[in-house]
Amino acid sequence: MHTTMPIPQIDPMPLPGPLWLLRTLLLLTFFLHLLFMNTLLGGTAVAFVCSLRRHRSPFAAQLARELGHMLPSVFAFTITLGVAPLLFLQVIYGHLLYTSSILIGVSWLAIVGLVLLAYYGVYCFSLRGTNHPGSATAVLGIATLLLAGVAHIYTNNFTLMLAPERWLELYRRRPGGWNMNWADPTVFPRYLHFVLGALAVTGLFLLIQGLRKRESAYGRWLMEQGVALFVTPTIFNFLVGLWFLVALSPDVKDAFMGRNGFATGLLGIGMLLPLAAIVHLVMVQNHKSPVRQAVIGIGSGVLTVAVMVIMRDFVRNARLAPYFRAGQLQVAPQWGVIGLFIAIFAVGLATLFYMLRAVVKAPPSENQYKAATP
Repeated sequence: MHTTMPIPQIDPMPLPGPLWLLRTLLLLTFFLHLLFMNTLLGGTAVAFVCSLRRHRSPFAAQLARELGHMLPSVFAFTITLGVAPLLFLQVIYGHLLYTSSILIGVSWLAIVGLVLLAYYGVYCFSLRGTNHPGSATAVLGIATLLLAGVAHIYTNNFTLMLAPERWLELYRRRPGGWNMNWADPTVFPRYLHFVLGALAVTGLFLLIQGLRKRESAYGRWLMEQGVALFVTPTIFNFLVGLWFLVALSPDVKDAFMGRNGFATGLLGIGMLLPLAAIVHLVMVQNHKSPVRQAVIGIGSGVLTVAVMVIMRDFVRNARLAPYFRAGQLQVAPQWGVIGLFIAIFAVGLATLFYMLRAVVKAPPSENQYKAATP
């Protein structure tokens, strides 16, 4: 390992649990967070576009109102579920993440304000979207841009965390925390890969909503829009994924191209699952068993997200291998604390599931869901 890099010393406190358990919890909690985060970013973009089209399409107006009703709750779930994976990441890779966070400190600290403003924007659209659609739509458009900006800052930080060889150069250039990691060739394909994935996951969400109302014309329209919103970004994501793969460092790229069987298998599965999802979702409209096709397609799409989470973890560890290996961390399990966490986590997931069902099934208020006036 390189010892001349400006990498802080590892925290002398041992890990409170086995590394395999902490990494599993990191991946699991990040997967749950990612589902809601994608729905939030994609949902705000879809609601914004639908609100702009409210005078030309009554279905678009209705979808904008329904998304406005749900997005504040999705925002809350996103933030709540984002705490655990960030904490697990800090436990294992804290000395690396803290350093990159300091190097881009200005934008990293700005995330708090950006998220608060976006939260207010979503609530403004939810409460005023019917009575003041023009101004509320403009506010939602700003909120969408703010969320996209937050995602870009996160991408910069998590890619910079993997590049200790660039830290000293960035610090000498701007020691006050005004740096960004734009010179990294993986930043923009990684960010675009996430944004397109957010739209695709939102498409799955719309499809689920359409299935619940498939007996109505609006439900069938929702299903069509959901399928299109998943298929189109996913096709583009194959190209962006290839760009991302080519931009990786040679050692990591070679691992996916056959040098490492596990990584190569993940890449193959990560390509086959979205293809399967596309095929089954395209058949939803004209198949004798549309629900079955939709369930298979949605399941394949969700599994794709899970595979991408594992691939992301592999890239992180492979990229950091010359500088740091998590296996070198000391472990002193605190099973009582771990058991308490798992119990609370299980209760939290059950509560989350109950709340999510309540939000989805909640009857719309008469004022909020009244028909749009062209």
